[in-house]
Amino acid sequence: MNLTEMRTRVREDLQDTDAANYRWTNDEVDGAIQRVVREFSLAYPQMESTDIATTDGSREIDISTLSGLIAIMSVEFPIGEGPACCQRVELWKTTLYMQDKGNGDDARVRWYKDHTLATSSTIPTQFEEIIVLGATGYLAASASAYTIDRASIAGKWATINFLKWGQERLERYEKKLKAINRNNRIITREFYTD
Repeated sequence: MNLTEMRTRVREDLQDTDAANYRWTNDEVDGAIQRVVREFSLAYPQMESTDIATTDGSREIDISTLSGLIAIMSVEFPIGEGPACCQRVELWKTTLYMQDKGNGDDARVRWYKDHTLATSSTIPTQFEEIIVLGATGYLAASASAYTIDRASIAGKWATINFLKWGQERLERYEKKLKAINRNNRIITREFYTD
């Protein structure tokens, strides 16, 4: 699902489908969607593996090309050892500092990355409804704030109803996000020494 399709899904849930009289602008809907995509990325990031050349005699690896970086998971150097030789590393801005010095060969950096939702999407299909749930919750809550001190057909109940519906959706969204959060997963690792 791309951003346009996601916007349509969000508008359908909000019952905001009259293009001549939208309650929320496309920018507002897109902003809520992008906020939720970022939160989703922190809970369930993309996993990437990138080989980056080391410099002979240096412990530094430049990772400035890793766009959308959330966290570094491991650095394997040298590559292809059995078992894998994972370096102890420190991160400072866009530089990783390895325990061992490089020799010009590649190091394999495994890292977490932000999801994207634009003309295409990196969000797995089974999680698209989480994005809709969060975006509609945020938009409904914002609508409740907007309707305070404004005349409407629903009267004072418009604010209360928007807020309640938005809060219910946000609670469901947060539960679903918590259930898939990478920090809640059990990760098995073996520790060994050379």
